[in-house]
Order: sequence, then C-alpha cells, then structure tokens
Amino acid sequence: MVEKTINEKQNYYLIFLILIGATIRIYFLNLVKNQAHWWDSLAYGSLAKNMIYHKWDDVPFLIHESIIRPPLLPLIWSWLIRIGSSDYAIIFITNIIPSIISIYLIYLIAKEMYGSTIGIFSAIFASISWIYLFYSARALTDIPSMFLALASIYFFIKSYELFNIKFWSLSVFCLALSVLFRYSYALFALIYIIFLIFIHKTQLIKKKKFWLGGILGATPIIFFIIFNLISYGSILPAAEEYTSSASEKTNFAWYTLSFINHILRFPMLILFYIGGLIILLKTIMSYGLIGKFKESKMHVFNLLLVIISLSFYIFFLKASEDRYLLGISSALFIFSAIGLHSIFKILLPYNKKIAFGVCIFILIWSIYSQILFANTLILDKKESYRPMKDAFNWVYHNTPENTLIAGDWAEPYAIYYSERKVQILPQDLNFSNFTLEADYVILTAVHSPNEKVGNYVRKLAEDGQLILSKVFFFDEAQKNPAVVIYKRK
Repeated sequence: MVEKTINEKQNYYLIFLILIGATIRIYFLNLVKNQAHWWDSLAYGSLAKNMIYHKWDDVPFLIHESIIRPPLLPLIWSWLIRIGSSDYAIIFITNIIPSIISIYLIYLIAKEMYGSTIGIFSAIFASISWIYLFYSARALTDIPSMFLALASIYFFIKSYELFNIKFWSLSVFCLALSVLFRYSYALFALIYIIFLIFIHKTQLIKKKKFWLGGILGATPIIFFIIFNLISYGSILPAAEEYTSSASEKTNFAWYTLSFINHILRFPMLILFYIGGLIILLKTIMSYGLIGKFKESKMHVFNLLLVIISLSFYIFFLKASEDRYLLGISSALFIFSAIGLHSIFKILLPYNKKIAFGVCIFILIWSIYSQILFANTLILDKKESYRPMKDAFNWVYHNTPENTLIAGDWAEPYAIYYSERKVQILPQDLNFSNFTLEADYVILTAVHSPNEKVGNYVRKLAEDGQLILSKVFFFDEAQKNPAVVIYKRK
C-alpha cells in the first residue's frame, strides 16, 4: 500500500523534501552568516587568497598547507573571490547548493538500489540530518566532496553491470573530483574494485569498457599526479604526511564507531540497527546466490562501503571526526530507511492505520531529534573564534597595506582577514637571536597560547618597545581578554 502511494506521488514528495531541505539549510546559514572561519576553513581560504595575490609564497604555513590540502576548494574559492563573492556567497555556492542536491542524489541511489519507498525515506533522513545541516553552513571540503562521491555512487550503480561508458566514466570522473576536494575519498576506488571483482571475477580485467571509462574518468587525477611529480617529485606528497602521522599513533581509533550513534541519534539509530541487521542476515542467507539478485548485490555494496570506510579510519588512519563519516551517509540513511520500512511491513497485516501511524510518528520524532540537535549545535558554535576574526578585521581596516604582522597562530588569520604579510616566529621559539620587524604583534587566548611567545611579547611591552593598541574580549563585560594587539614603537 505505502509502495503504491509513494510510486504514484514520488515526484511530489521529492520536490517537497528538497524544498524543505533547502529552506532549513538557508535558514541556518542566515542564522550564522557572520560566523568566523575555523582553522581548516582558514587554511583553504588562505590558499585561495595566495592564488590571487602571491604575497605569501614563502610563508612556511602556506607551503605546508599547499602540500597536505587538496587543491579544488581553494581554486574555486579563489575564482569566487575574484568576482567579489562574500563569505556568505562562497559557503552558499560550495556547500549549501551541493548539500541540497545531495538530498536528490540520496533518493536516486536508494531508489536505484531498493525502490521508491526506500528512496523517499532515505531522502527524508538526508533532508533533516543534523550533520548535513551543520557542515553545510561551513566553508569546508566535507559537503562538496560528499556530494561528488554520492554522484559517483549513483553512476556506479547504473553502470557496474555492463560498464556503460557514459555512466561509468561519469562515476570515475565524479570520484576523481571528490578526491581533489578530500583525499580520503580515494578509498572509494578500492571499494569499487573489490565489489567489481566480486561481481565480474576474473572477467573484469578483460572488459575494455572498464579500462576505457576508467581512464577517461580519471583524467583530473592523472593531471594532478603529473603536477605533483613536476612540483614535488612525488605522486601524492600529502600521503607521506598522513602515513607518518598514522604511524606515530599507537592506538586504533575505535571511537570512530561511536560517531554512528552521534550522527543518527535516537530514533534513527534504532532504525539503522534494524536495517543493518536485516541486510546482514539476508546477505548471509543468500550466500552463493548473491550474484543472481540485484538486492543482494546492493546489500554487499553497502556493507563494503560501511565496513571498509570504518576500517580505514580505525586501523589505518587511526583518527577520525564525525564529518569523516559523511562519505557513508548514503548507507546510513538507506539502512535506517530499510529499518523503518520493515517496521511498517510487520505492522501492516495487523492494522493498516496503526502501521501508518507508527511510521509517521517515527519520522516526525526523527525530524524533531535531528533539527533540534542541529539548532543547538549551530547556535553553540556560532561565536567560535569570533574574537580572532574581529581582531584581524580590525588590522585590515586600521593599518596600511604594507603592515607586517607577527604572533602565535597568526598566519592564516593575517592572510585571510587582514591580507597582511607575516613575520614568522622562530620555529624553536628561542628568541635570543630573533629580531622583531613586525609592525604589530598579536597574542591570543582563543587558541592554546604559547607561554614562550607570551613571555617574549610581554617583556617587550614592559620595556616600552610595544604599545598596547587594541584588545578584544570573550565576554561583553570585557573582563576576559581573547586577543591583544600590540604596536611596535
């Protein structure tokens, strides 16, 4: 009954969901439109500004960031700055729009895998998911890379059987762009290959369309590798950094598993476990016949997506954050949708009204839980790093363009907000042979203040070499200094 209703009116439901999702995202963006950038966001923004002005080519911070950060977001950001785009416009174009389209992509993926009912349920969860809402309002790589990965998954599901050149090359191309937003999405290539070997076995290597479409789609990555070899003498310099960082960690990142609870929350979490258990049991029961049924193959694909992705963060990278799991969001929502649909099918033979009522109640409860948490978190983080933004904006408006800035944690703020050159502090923080040339020195308690830097600056102030110029506070009563700006006498 519910399948028939959704099949008949799926386009109306989908349009309604996308409009609701778009309205919620724009509402929250307007709520926090003047928020400060986080460190990662500042790094991308600083790279973007340096692509335009090339004033900071010799700054170690930017040299390091240009190696470890994927290039696509800074490149697009720089184009948007060139045409006069504000931070609001940049976030809207690079995050809000991809986040809205992702609702539609989740629907397409789920529908292609399991039908319209699961597609609509999955789209509902995507439209109101707090993690989508929260990160859509930030200028980070998580949402655009996820959007491209979802597009890749959709085209992959459309093409994995016969390798239709159009869809297969589009799948690889979207994945390549996703990797250039966020390197960890290269893991999807491994997932695809394992799944294709499972489906096609040894015949995979003989399929010309597989190779042709793969090479065509991978063109952005091929050019990127050539660029890295010319510039750095390495295929992917960032990989060396991440591998080295992971090798220094002794403990596996088991806490990654807790992010599933954190992202889905009750009651979606219960639906996820029900759906996941059903998928797992069906996969085990269909062992030996999986290749003959599309549903079974889709179960295997989703299980591979979840298990391999989680294993990568737990055992290899040994580090994760909640946003790292956006790549498996399609599976999280699909599992939850299957769980909800299963509850409906169990109740339907007993009482149709009760089945519909329970289904609608769970959906409303899920929507309330997700949006309430999103609202709380977004408002809580709204003022994060605000004093840093205000301080460096003050520098931009109150100092000459040739002003030189120094300070602990100062580089990305000075580049992005102030657009001023930076004097680098000694790496070992031994100031005995250091000559201060900066016109302004900035101390901050927003980030973890370094005691050596603080002592050095305060001594210069006591000796009369620095004059207190401006103070920004954490509190309205102005009793808790956050950023202190000194001017060199």
